[in-house]
Amino acid sequence: MTVDGATLGRVVTIHADDGEGLQARLFEPEAEHRRPVLIGGGLGIPQHFYAPFASWLAGRGHTVMTFDLRGMGASRRPEHRHSLRGLDADLLTWAGLDFPAAVKALCQHTEQDRIALIGHSLGMHHAAMTDSATQFRLERVVSVAAGSGYWRDWAKPSRLKAPLMLHLAGPLLTPLWGYFPGRRLGMVADLPAPAMRQWTRWCRHPEFAWGSEPQRVRPSLQRAAFGIEAYSFTDDEAMTESCTRKLLAAMPNAPHTLHVLSPGDVGLQAIGHVGAFRRQAAPLWPILAAGLG
Repeated sequence: MTVDGATLGRVVTIHADDGEGLQARLFEPEAEHRRPVLIGGGLGIPQHFYAPFASWLAGRGHTVMTFDLRGMGASRRPEHRHSLRGLDADLLTWAGLDFPAAVKALCQHTEQDRIALIGHSLGMHHAAMTDSATQFRLERVVSVAAGSGYWRDWAKPSRLKAPLMLHLAGPLLTPLWGYFPGRRLGMVADLPAPAMRQWTRWCRHPEFAWGSEPQRVRPSLQRAAFGIEAYSFTDDEAMTESCTRKLLAAMPNAPHTLHVLSPGDVGLQAIGHVGAFRRQAAPLWPILAAGLG
């Protein structure tokens, strides 16, 4: 790791096995040292979004790491600042190279063999689809708003928009631009062309990734044996309870408990797909932290 000063946590550079440098941030506790926690973010969501929650966890005694995947957030190279054209990375690149780099770096930094993960949406899929050595290092996983991405299972707000993105904008604009210009369209985020093509295929398959690419995905799902505390929110505009149950069912050897919460259960007006990590959702945070064991 190379280290640089920062105001929101401590900036570190970690490296994937192929040499790709990724930016991460470490949030250190002042006193009690509890189980280290890696936060795996949702698709297209930069790591700084999770800083308030990461700081809160550090205040409870956890060493916490956030990170940006290649091409995303602070890990986006200067040559890709305005366009991701030419970036050869799909979702399994992120799960097979970038996620293991973050897990390994946090283990080395804390001198611990095993850590906990809070996986938000795509961040949970990384744990499910990564290599066996990385899965072994995950002692506990808290899954937040994660599930099968088959579009017909999505909640109504996202399901109504899905054909535009999956059948029109994605297939047409990705080859035209050389990447998916999601930021311009207000759809998800800018994504590398391989990632967008793969995500589109997965979301159009009734069995999502493990149905679209079974030989590449099913073995890791079936290998996963970490304990999971999964949280689904009734007002999630994308992932329904059914989506979450399908993802958990695809990991038959990972013992799990599913918690379905409405915003009113924790005194909130709304949670949605990303709201669990906003400052306004602080009443929910002790519940998520309890899943870390």
